[in-house]
Amino acid sequence: MIIAALAACSSERELPDGGPPNGVHPAGALDPASDAFHGKDLARRGYDLHLCATCHGDDFAGGRAGVSCVTCHPAGPDACVTCHRDGPTSGAHLAHRAAGQACGACHVVPARWDDPGHVLHDPAPAEVVFGALAAQPTPDRKGAPRYEGGRCTNVYCHGDALHAGGGTDPAPRWEAGTPVGGCAQCHASPPPSHAQAACETCHREARHLDGVLDVPTGCDGCHRSAPVFADLAGSTLPSAITVGAHQAHLTGAARLRGPIACGECHRVPASVTAAGHLDSPLPAEVEFGPLARADGAVPRWDRAAATCSGTYCHGGGIWLASDPVAGTVRTPSWTEAVGQVFCGSCHGVPPTTHGPMTLAQCAGCHPSVDAAGAPIVTGSTSRHMDGVVDVDHD
Repeated sequence: MIIAALAACSSERELPDGGPPNGVHPAGALDPASDAFHGKDLARRGYDLHLCATCHGDDFAGGRAGVSCVTCHPAGPDACVTCHRDGPTSGAHLAHRAAGQACGACHVVPARWDDPGHVLHDPAPAEVVFGALAAQPTPDRKGAPRYEGGRCTNVYCHGDALHAGGGTDPAPRWEAGTPVGGCAQCHASPPPSHAQAACETCHREARHLDGVLDVPTGCDGCHRSAPVFADLAGSTLPSAITVGAHQAHLTGAARLRGPIACGECHRVPASVTAAGHLDSPLPAEVEFGPLARADGAVPRWDRAAATCSGTYCHGGGIWLASDPVAGTVRTPSWTEAVGQVFCGSCHGVPPTTHGPMTLAQCAGCHPSVDAAGAPIVTGSTSRHMDGVVDVDHD
């Protein structure tokens, strides 16, 4: 059957458009090396597939010729893959295909082969008409994305429109083929606005170059605290100085007061891009807030020793410091196991100014503790260790 079909294609017939009288498919029509090869003849006629359809049917399945084009062109002569196969290989086409970029990112893809602007009405070369990705709105775009002189400019997808991108070649030449600069070609590694090169710390999703800057919303996107605190590298070991007693402070694990806000030990930025945040190298600076400084305390963080000293919240206030029977652990280790903080670790039990008494008697004067002398914590708040000494003189 196939042999018969090929023979039928090779037999000469009168052209439907009144062309040369040598027939529709002369000898050599099926030989790609022949000048009479039907693909070359179609190219000479401007790729007008309507001529083919006249004999082989609008669906190219046989028509009045009784010979189906889909025998050799399974997708049909009018399918993209029939002419373009897997896609062009010139310039950086292969690199873009390998990156998963669709043709429509740089060209208008017609719905039909004979649409205006395609092969019948528009000679080569194909126009570059950028899609949504290249034209992604950015604050620093200098103009519309353009392809000119073999170079793409003002395109999001190569960093030429990124805010403070700093890439080595954000407007690459098309003929250069596969990029060789890695991450640093589109944006510096790290970008000028970043102090760290560990992209995965904050950009954890497997999405890249999709027109959306994937930055976690909220502090917890990078500084994970649930179910337990983890440092930027993902460690949850309290023995690591980047982890330490964060969990105990964030949850109020000792139940001596409610959770302690991040701002009591660090400057919390108003936004992700605020000065002093991404542009500040590690480690995070310790800047004590009102709680640690209450009652005249002069707090200090010693990173080398991994200890806080002079903080109100560990018994370093003026009133507490004057107590001759001071707490037993006023400078707890940041990286040692839990259990360093308890009633008696910050102030004496009882302080010497109070005389002999038990914990159960504390509630007589201090409404911030219960009948057993334990601090009252309601939800996330507490009147104990809040910078104010609560004494009920009545």
